Amino acid sequence: MRLTIVPLLALPMLAGGLGSSPEDVSIEGISTATAGPVTGPSELVRLPAGTRFEAGRPPTGWSHLVLKSTPELTAGALDTLSKEAFETARRIRLMIAADVVKAGPSGPFRLRQVGVGLAAPIVDGKAEGDVIVTATHVGDHSGDWSAKDRIILAAGSRELNQASLAASTKNFALVRTPTTCLSDGEHATVDVLYAILVDPDTGRVRLLACKAGTPGAKPEVRELDAPALVSSPLHVKARTFAGLAVSWSFAMMGLPPGQERQVSPDLARMLEPGRLATADPLAMEGAFRAIAGRPVARSDRGAAQGD
Repeated sequence: MRLTIVPLLALPMLAGGLGSSPEDVSIEGISTATAGPVTGPSELVRLPAGTRFEAGRPPTGWSHLVLKSTPELTAGALDTLSKEAFETARRIRLMIAADVVKAGPSGPFRLRQVGVGLAAPIVDGKAEGDVIVTATHVGDHSGDWSAKDRIILAAGSRELNQASLAASTKNFALVRTPTTCLSDGEHATVDVLYAILVDPDTGRVRLLACKAGTPGAKPEVRELDAPALVSSPLHVKARTFAGLAVSWSFAMMGLPPGQERQVSPDLARMLEPGRLATADPLAMEGAFRAIAGRPVARSDRGAAQGD
């Protein structure tokens, strides 16, 4: 990402349509949809401004907090940035929520929706947590925002909107996020994907983060603890004119820490840039389920646990 903007951990959206949700009744953290069973694949929606994540819990109407990512400027041309840039980077977090429903007392669990938005810490003194913000609606709970802060927030929102739902079923969603990543010392756009899996018997949510491979190289996949509360280290590049920095590029330095997963040849083929759009969603879900829960080695590369 270029200009004076702070990118988020790769995430997301919306290219797909925004759908309204039926009314829910909360039952032990999972909701029972009163509008009938989920008959189609899961959807991707944008979390509205004002949505609150208090004390690490999902917001009202959602069953799970899946991911909270806090950017950290940690490497590169850090000396070209102001102190305020570091503070603003940490202030704008990526949030992903899941809405897992059970269609009736004996019905299976289903992933109805995945929600994504940018959030800032709640500072009104009434609760700890984060609240979804947009450049045009920061609300009354996230403190004061300067004009530069709002420009950065608007730029982050534009990057979020480039993501899409690459595949989905009733129990699976694969979020595709074209992301600036650090590769061999350069900043390059790479597909970073987040696979969300729901167990139809228990409602358990699993999260796998994936960085798509280049031709001839396998993708990298890690399973994260859900909810995943992570920091996203960013590398900074500055473009100069007459000795002064005039624009910046920020690149994700690696996937969050988690359990490495051995990628099967079938999954590697489906995740190739030219095949991702045409891969069968059920086959994709099956391939991710086959590697979930099968650790290769613990990796602490990438981000550390966030606050």
